[in-house]
Amino acid sequence: MSTVQEIKTAIEALSPAERAELERALRESHPPLDPEVDSPELEAELLKAIDGPYTPYSAEEFRKLGEQIIREHGKK
Repeated sequence: MSTVQEIKTAIEALSPAERAELERALRESHPPLDPEVDSPELEAELLKAIDGPYTPYSAEEFRKLGEQIIREHGKK
């Protein structure tokens, strides 16, 4: 598999049990950050976010993002 679309197609072809197994394997391979355990890493990521060249979303951007999410989840 060489493209994101090929990977998405392969995932969509999985049975519910296979998809659940894939989700479990992915969670186990990359556990979520635990602020109590990973606080130095979490702090570093938060500091990077603060110092980044980011600007807040406008109300219009949030609206468009919400509409896109609704469209994508409505397909399933």
